[in-house]
Amino acid sequence: MPHENGSYKNVPSDAILWDILESVTDAVVTIDEDHKVLLCNKAAEELFGYSCAEMIGRDASPLIPNPHQTIHRGYVERYLATGIPRVIGKSRECFAQHKLGHSFPVEISYSVSRTEGRLYFTAVIRDISERKHIERELRFMERLADIGKAVAQVGHEIRKPLMLIGGFARQVRDSQSMESDEASRRKLGIILDEVRRLETLLNSVRLLTRPAASSQKEPLDLNGLLEEVLVLIDPLLQGQSIELAVDLEAESLTIEGDADQLKQVLLNLLQNAIDAMNGVGRLRLCSRRLARHVDVRIEDNGPGIPEHIQERVFDPFFTTKAEGSGLGLAISRTIVQDHGGTLTMKSAPSQGTTFTIGLPLYEG
Repeated sequence: MPHENGSYKNVPSDAILWDILESVTDAVVTIDEDHKVLLCNKAAEELFGYSCAEMIGRDASPLIPNPHQTIHRGYVERYLATGIPRVIGKSRECFAQHKLGHSFPVEISYSVSRTEGRLYFTAVIRDISERKHIERELRFMERLADIGKAVAQVGHEIRKPLMLIGGFARQVRDSQSMESDEASRRKLGIILDEVRRLETLLNSVRLLTRPAASSQKEPLDLNGLLEEVLVLIDPLLQGQSIELAVDLEAESLTIEGDADQLKQVLLNLLQNAIDAMNGVGRLRLCSRRLARHVDVRIEDNGPGIPEHIQERVFDPFFTTKAEGSGLGLAISRTIVQDHGGTLTMKSAPSQGTTFTIGLPLYEG
C-alpha cells in the first residue's frame, strides 16, 4: 500500500522485476509507438527463435506472419490517433511467425501503459499448438463417429442393389446377343467399372470407421516391409526424373501390425509424394529407432501443401485431386492409430512435405 506521501514501501528492485519476468512461462513482448521491440523475455526467445538481442530495437513485424503485419501496425497507429482500444485488454487467437519461417497458433492478451508521455504496448503470448491439435483430433473423431453411423445405414442399403446391378450387367454383357453389339458392350463395361468403384468406396469408408474389424496383427520386420513396398512403387518411378534415397535403420526393427494395412498406408503416402513432384524431384524414405518406438519418414521436395489447407489434409473426403476420393490420408491415419501409432505431417511452401509414421516396437 502507498504511504501518505504517495511512495510505495518495499517496492521490488529492477533486478527482482526482471527475474520475475524471466520466470514467466508465457512470452512477453513490449513494443513502443514506433512498433519497435523494447523488451522481451526468455520465453519469447524460445517461442520465436530469435534472441532478445535480435529483437530489441527492431520492428516487431518479423514476429507476425503476412498479411497480418500491416493489420497489426494499423492497430497501433489507430490507438495512437484515437485512443479507442479494439484488442487492448482482450485475449484473441491468431498466428505468430518463427525465425525459421513457419507460423503457429497463439493466444495473445494485450495491454498498454504510459510512461513519460509515451505509450508502450505489451503482449503476453502463449503457444496453443497442442490445444489446437487436440481440438482437431476431437473434431476428427466426431466426424468418424458420424460417418460410421451413416456408412452402417447407407452401406446396407446400397450394397445389395450394387451386387444385383453388377450381376445382371455381366450376364447381359456375356450373352450371345451382345457379341455383335460392341457399343452396348462398351456401355455395360462402363457400368461394371462404376459398380466396382462404388464397392471400393464403400469398403474404404468401412475401413476408415472400423480398421480393427479386418485387422490381422502379427510381429513384422518393418525394414523388410519397407523393402517390399519399394519394389511395388518402382513402376511408378519409371520414366520420371525422381531421385529416390533410402536410408533404413541398420538394426532389425520388429513391430506388431497388419502387413496389408501398413503397406496400404506406405503406398498411399509414397504415391502422394510422387504425384506432388510432377515427375521431377527427390524422394526420401528412412526408418529410425527412437527409444521404444520407430519413426518412418517419407520426404519429398515438391511444392509443399498450402498453409491454409494443412489442417484439413486428414479430413475424410477432403481432396485437392480432380479424381480423388479424399479418403487416402484419413484411412492411413486411422490405420496407424489402430496400430497404436501416430501419423503427422510437416510442410512448407516450396520446401516440400514430410509425413512421419510413429509405431511402437514389438516387445513380445
